[in-house]
This record gives sequence, C-alpha cells and structure tokens, in this order.
Amino acid sequence: MTSERRVQFIETAMKLFAEKGYYSTSIQDIVDAWGISKGAFYHHFSSKEDLMLAIIQHYFEKMLASFTAIPQDSGSEKERFIQQIAAHFANMHEHKDFLQMMMTEQFPKISSDIHHYLLKQQTYIFSWYCDRLIEVYGTEIERYVFDVATMLNGMIRQYMFCVFLQANKLHAEELARFLVRRLDAIIASFSHEEAPILNKEMLKPLMELEEKEWRILQEKISAHIAHLQKKLLSLSLDKKVQHKIHAALDALEAELMNEESAPKEYVVQGILLYIEKQHIPAFADDLASLAKAVQQYMTTNRWERRKWKKKMN
Repeated sequence: MTSERRVQFIETAMKLFAEKGYYSTSIQDIVDAWGISKGAFYHHFSSKEDLMLAIIQHYFEKMLASFTAIPQDSGSEKERFIQQIAAHFANMHEHKDFLQMMMTEQFPKISSDIHHYLLKQQTYIFSWYCDRLIEVYGTEIERYVFDVATMLNGMIRQYMFCVFLQANKLHAEELARFLVRRLDAIIASFSHEEAPILNKEMLKPLMELEEKEWRILQEKISAHIAHLQKKLLSLSLDKKVQHKIHAALDALEAELMNEESAPKEYVVQGILLYIEKQHIPAFADDLASLAKAVQQYMTTNRWERRKWKKKMN
C-alpha cells in the first residue's frame, strides 16, 4: 500500500468511527467504504484495533508537527510560542471529526496498545510544554514549571472542546494570545515563599514508562540488525558487497543508538535505501520489518524529551 493510499484509508475509517462510533462500525462497513475485500483489509491491518491505533498515530503526528512547524525566526520566543499554540488550535479545527472521535470513544477499553500510546503522547506534550515555558519565561519558573504546564494543558484541553462546539466563532491566534496573557498573570502571581504543588517525584513514573518502552524498541532494532547481519553471512554474495552491507548496518545502529545527538533522518533513510538498492530477495521481508521499527523509533521524538528527562533526574 502506498503512503497516500494508506492515508486515504485511515481518513475514511476515522470519519466512519466519528459518525457511527467504534463499536457500531464493522469491518464490513470499513471495507465497503474503502472498496476492497476483507482479505485485503487483513493484509494491511491485523484487526480493527490495529486500524484504530494507526488512525490515532496518524492524527497525533499531525498535531505534534503543528507545534514544531513554526520557524525559529518567528520573532521572540513568546511570539513563537503563541504561534505554536495557535497552530495547534487550527490543526484541531481542521480535523474536527478526529476531535469528535477522541471525545466520544473509551480508548483504554479498545486496546492496551492504544492506551499506552496515548499515555506516551500525553507525556511528550507535557514535556514540550515544560521546555517551552522555561524557554519563554526563563529559568526562574523552573520551580513551578510542572504546575504551570498542568494549568496550560488544562486550559488548552477545555478550549479545544469549545473550538469543537463553536468552531466558526473562535479564532485560533486570538485564542492563543488570550491564553498566553493568562499565563503571564499566573506566572507573575507566584511568590518565592509559595511551594509548588507538583514536583519531579510525582511525575517520574510517566517518564520511566516512556523510557522503558523506548528501550524495548531500541533492543528490537538491534535484534533486527543482528539478524540481518547473521543472514548476510549465510548468503552467497560478493565479499566486497557483503562487507559494505555489514558496515552499512553497523552505521545505521550507531546513528540510531547515539546518546549524544538526535538521529539524522537523511542518514538513516539513506542507509536503508542503500541496502534496499542491493536488491537481495532474501533480505526483503527482514529489511521491511527493520524499516518499520526504525520509523516508529524516529517518530517517538525521544530526543526532544531529553531536556525534560534531565529535569526529572
């Protein structure tokens, strides 16, 4: 399935879930809307739960991209922060059907994988709020940053509900500026004698869960690479080609596991493409599995959480 075709399938299925509800939508409803057979459905998704997870991942990636799409030269840090929040509201306005689905479904009952994914995304968004608040207001708010991030998260979630109800009456940038003015007042109200309510010990379990799952994914990638290198030795290939592929897999692992810098997507994709272009049929399925695990790894945004993780230690 091409990426464009997959997106079309995901968006069509999401609208069905938003209109009819997850449990009232059958796989037959989905394949009828897609114009494919049930057999073709199971070729791409293992279950309806797997499809729902793919939908949530697709739209959350869009949402998270809206945070980081605002260029660095958009004025002051506060102005950029306002534009990022505005982009977030605009993204939710654009995808109201998804917002409706998120408000009506009980995801923990659908799948533990979905529940864990949503928990990880909430952790990431919270960590992003913490980082941006310190970048905008300075290190003097670090003592209260968890409380301020919690308040900001609550305001955004509630106003998101209002955006859903009164989409044509709320302007994204006006709303973002309004919320940041409230943040200004909240932050100005703190006194040095006042103790914060939230602290790093209370929030550590969130990051520990994310770190544990990230390590599992890291081990999965290393196992994929080790399997490919072992298989490589069993194939009748030119020794130079064999050596180059082995070295490419070593370079891929080094790039992904580097603790000092974020993996460079162009390097990772370049290595995978180089191996694919060797056209080794015995590698095809294993290489596809590795590429899928790498894609999941690259979209976890773990590196952007590093600053928050340091604050938790």
